[in-house]
Amino acid sequence: MSSMDTVKMLRLISNETNLQILSILKSGSFNPRELARILQKDETDVSRRLRLLERLGLVEGRWIRIRGRNVRVYSLKVSELRISFEPGGVVLQTADRVRYEVPLLEGRLPRIGLFVGRRSEISKLASAGESIIVIYGIAGIGKTSLAAKVFGDAFWYQLSEVDSFDYLAWQLGLFLNTRGYHLLLDYLRSGNREERAIFELVLEGVEETRAKIVFDDFHKCRDDVIMRLVSFLSSRLRSGKLVLLSRERPNLGLWDGVLYLHLKGLEPGDAYELLRSKGVEMEPEEFARLYGVTRGHPLALNLFAEARKGTPGDVTNFFDMIFAEAYDSLTDDEREMLSLMALFNEPLEYEAIKRLYGKKNAFSVLYSLLRKGLVERSGESYFLHDLIRGLAMKGIHGDEGGYYLKYAEYLLSKNSPDDFIKAFRYTIRSGRLERLKDLTEMRIRRFRHLIVDFPIAYLRVLSEAEGNPYVDSEIAEVHFQRGFFDRAEELWLKVLDRLGGIHLANVLSYLSDLYIEKNEFEKANEYLRRTEAIAESLNDPLVWLWYHMERTKYEYYTGDLDEALRSAMREMEVSKLLPPDPEREVKVLFHVGDVYCEMEEYQKGVEHYLQALELALANGLTFGANMARFELSKAYYNLSAYGKAAELAGEASEYFIRIKNYRRAVDSLSYMTVSLIGLGELEEAEQTAEKMIALAQSTNYPLAWAGYIFLGAVKELMGVDGGEYFRRGREHLRKYEWLYDAVLHELGRVFDVEVIHKDY
Repeated sequence: MSSMDTVKMLRLISNETNLQILSILKSGSFNPRELARILQKDETDVSRRLRLLERLGLVEGRWIRIRGRNVRVYSLKVSELRISFEPGGVVLQTADRVRYEVPLLEGRLPRIGLFVGRRSEISKLASAGESIIVIYGIAGIGKTSLAAKVFGDAFWYQLSEVDSFDYLAWQLGLFLNTRGYHLLLDYLRSGNREERAIFELVLEGVEETRAKIVFDDFHKCRDDVIMRLVSFLSSRLRSGKLVLLSRERPNLGLWDGVLYLHLKGLEPGDAYELLRSKGVEMEPEEFARLYGVTRGHPLALNLFAEARKGTPGDVTNFFDMIFAEAYDSLTDDEREMLSLMALFNEPLEYEAIKRLYGKKNAFSVLYSLLRKGLVERSGESYFLHDLIRGLAMKGIHGDEGGYYLKYAEYLLSKNSPDDFIKAFRYTIRSGRLERLKDLTEMRIRRFRHLIVDFPIAYLRVLSEAEGNPYVDSEIAEVHFQRGFFDRAEELWLKVLDRLGGIHLANVLSYLSDLYIEKNEFEKANEYLRRTEAIAESLNDPLVWLWYHMERTKYEYYTGDLDEALRSAMREMEVSKLLPPDPEREVKVLFHVGDVYCEMEEYQKGVEHYLQALELALANGLTFGANMARFELSKAYYNLSAYGKAAELAGEASEYFIRIKNYRRAVDSLSYMTVSLIGLGELEEAEQTAEKMIALAQSTNYPLAWAGYIFLGAVKELMGVDGGEYFRRGREHLRKYEWLYDAVLHELGRVFDVEVIHKDY
């Protein structure tokens, strides 16, 4: 490897996003689109990074042929990278040499500048046996710096008033994935959102990896679910650390495993050392007067050191006076940059500051403010402390809306779901509501997953512009995806006549789906016809795909399987006209396979499910791959291929149990059990039936109670009376006659159910 390649390698592996890519690839092969979704990054940026990593030999890309299309997938080429320092220079190898670790979370951690004092606090925190640590104190007292000093290897998350649990869960999933725990990220990628399951996966992941997590500005949190997560962890976490930084002492209950540290000002000697390090020399009497006013408050001392004008004397508002003196010493350019940064209550990337500021001297001005302690740095972003922001806001004069709009445009250029949500918020704040039409179309076309991945975060932003028809249609879609059909229906019908184009097509197709779900098939057909009409008018492949997906579903549920098959085939044709989307293509293959199996053409169903499995595995779609295994197990069971059915259902059930998707786990276990009965593997069938019963007792999922019926059948085949198990199963399924009949129908392939019919 050349010296230039060595430098490139060091730069690449020092980048947080690149390390996250390598960590994810450790678990399998992925295509750039799915990696971009997991990382919440622009697909173009992810592809560029993959090519760089490939050129340096860390990953390998290969073209695979799937369903007549070439698909590029990437996988990890090396399992370990070692760096050694030798007389001739730096050598990077995969052989067993001295190990050099690059901190994965460097980009998230706040940068610590000058740090003085706090020796007793550092000792107390470093030796703490408690798993939950709360550091609380007034603004600017040094909570963040202290935590960053002690917990430098932690996952750092800065909370705000608008943060939502769904976004935090993704970030925790991504972080734990880098530590080798993949289940939380797998669970979220599958579209599951069960609160308790996510809590348990977070706890399990932190315990297994002994991770450290810091929630900064915890006092700003307004999300009830995040608060419940913290309460959940407070009573259960034993390994790893959860550190909360807050201005107020939060009430976490009377748990033994919580350490509270009330942070106060610096000791006089440390405060004096801080001033001297800033170049300020003072007589003891002058310092005593200053300390009497500041009480060793670090931010106040820093501001005083910057102002350097006399002593405060007897003042009632020390911060106002000191900031005014520091502000007066700034140049016009520094004041302008400080004021525009004060408009934003979140860290700003340098490129964003450059765009907002608009002058060529952006770097020198920002560096000057950073050196003077008025701007702070966190990773690659810059921000103002809340106290500084509040004071700097007084100097704002000009077009605030223009700055918000310019920042929104910058965020949109990053092409990620998270940045899209932020851009939406700042567009609303700019007052340019006419832009919401284009923004919602962008969401529909480019960020289809956003509503499933971040429903609450998006809903909070949308609520700031309720009454706008484009916004209300988005709110309705969030309600629909969360299962609130009546709310969604009311809103969609309210705005329907105010929409056109792609927005109208989107709502019409969703109304079709809604009425199918409610078994109101006449209404569903009415909106299907309207969807078809607008598809013909727009001639947009995306709208045609929506139409055919809903048409397939409608014909399937109303029993016209020939029409359902024709529509499903059209889905496949139209899908090829759109940009590649493996997840969508897997779903379409499922539709075709489902129709064939309903027509009892199981072998054709198997062919399409196998294609779906291949596509899902090639693109790292773990949930999709296991859904394909489950569907294959059903088809093979109907073909009497019980060995294949049991194997595939077993693999699927293990995965679904790991990610705590118990509904899918029970579905898989049920086919595994009857397949094992068909094979005569009665002891193993007994064990899987007992697993179903255990899940029924913990979840009350109706199908799980069929475990009693399967267990009764196993006992009968073993020569033991299974009557008591049949009776229990029948009792639990009494409210679900259709389900009871379906269970007996499937069991009837491998067991004489007349034994059950006679008595139950």
